[in-house]
Amino acid sequence: MKIKHIIVLMMLMLLIAGCSFNANQPNEGGKSSGKVPKRIVSLMPSNTEILYELGLGDKVVGVSTVDDYPEDVKNKEQFDAMNLNKEALIKAQPDLIVAHETQKASQGKVLEGLEKSGIKVVYIKDAKSLNEMYQTFEQVGEATGTEKEAQTLVKETKKNIEKVIDGIPNKKSAPKVFVEIASEPEIYTTGNHTFMDDMLHQLKAENVFDDQEGWPKVDKEQIIKKNPDVMLATSGVTTADYQQAVSQRGGFEEVSAVKKDRIKALNDDLLSRPGPRLDDGMKKLRDAIYE
Repeated sequence: MKIKHIIVLMMLMLLIAGCSFNANQPNEGGKSSGKVPKRIVSLMPSNTEILYELGLGDKVVGVSTVDDYPEDVKNKEQFDAMNLNKEALIKAQPDLIVAHETQKASQGKVLEGLEKSGIKVVYIKDAKSLNEMYQTFEQVGEATGTEKEAQTLVKETKKNIEKVIDGIPNKKSAPKVFVEIASEPEIYTTGNHTFMDDMLHQLKAENVFDDQEGWPKVDKEQIIKKNPDVMLATSGVTTADYQQAVSQRGGFEEVSAVKKDRIKALNDDLLSRPGPRLDDGMKKLRDAIYE
């Protein structure tokens, strides 16, 4: 994971514990006004990808500084989602800002000020499971007057993910998997009630740190004791670099994943963003677990 992605992820981990729109309507559910917004600012990469899949790419005028997909986002004005500039956002003249619910804690004051200026702000739910991801598709659809397109996207994504799950090889027991989302000097992994944990369960694998909540910091001794069959890194390193790093950790030579050479790095964006490309991410995750 690139440094900027790690910073965003860690901040989100800590944070979790308009003119054509009616600024006074409730913003929690993102109900549609029946109109498609003309100018949208998206402050989270997963939401940006959803907007594009709903056919609203030409309406997007601004994105976050960590947005990188699709290619067209490079042509959009960028905003630091963790340090919003109210004046710059007003200057962009959006009639809808698609924010993330975790941004309420750090950016709530700025976003509330923008609402008072007449700009509609919608807070998209923090998806911690596949089902909640589908709900975010629907929520974005409701907020943008594209409910029909959102329902189609939900159906297509479900169908694609079902195909990935159907391709799981028959195994007598679930592979034990350790996912390293941030590396030394402090190692972080995924616990229960997280999106990654749900993906592992959907793929009939066992998350070795499912007994911990959220995104726990773990040490080498804990990993060795869990003895995973597969070790995966989503920290942005290459497979070769991750294998090299693990080989230098004392005691890991006895870990099953090391003995069987089941150590691999994956594209973190496909796996960390609960959006329309998740089927591709889950396929990579499935193949890495069951190769």
